[in-house]
Amino acid sequence: KGCDTDEVLAVLGHELGHWKLNHILKNFIIAQMNLLFMFLVFGLMFKYDPMYRAFGFMTERPVIIGLMIVFQYIFSPYNAILGFLLTMLSRKFEFQADTFAKSLGKAKELQRALIKLNQDNLSFPVYDWLFSMWHHSHPPLLERLRAIEYKTD
Repeated sequence: KGCDTDEVLAVLGHELGHWKLNHILKNFIIAQMNLLFMFLVFGLMFKYDPMYRAFGFMTERPVIIGLMIVFQYIFSPYNAILGFLLTMLSRKFEFQADTFAKSLGKAKELQRALIKLNQDNLSFPVYDWLFSMWHHSHPPLLERLRAIEYKTD
């Protein structure tokens, strides 16, 4: 709401940073590797008799039950760790894209645009660093503003 032309260009520079730094391709490759890994593990586990017996299926091995067991129970710790790592990677990518926009000479404009976007989204600017690191794919506003201000290329 109300970004001027230079601020829009700064945000565009940030988004072009994601493209220039291959963030989209890297995320795509990670997602495909994760999908392949999940299919491989499911392929190994869905015929594993002790898993079915542990859940009360003594004589039969319904594939849908195997799918539910593998994805709800076996992958639960993996998904928690992977989610955290992907959140950290996303945050790193955001800082890199901000640095790219800064390298285009749009640091102040990006800071102003981020403040306006934060206000429009009704986001709270301050979070506990540990909570934020676990839950937010984008760093909080003040952290980003500080990084734009002090990061050297």
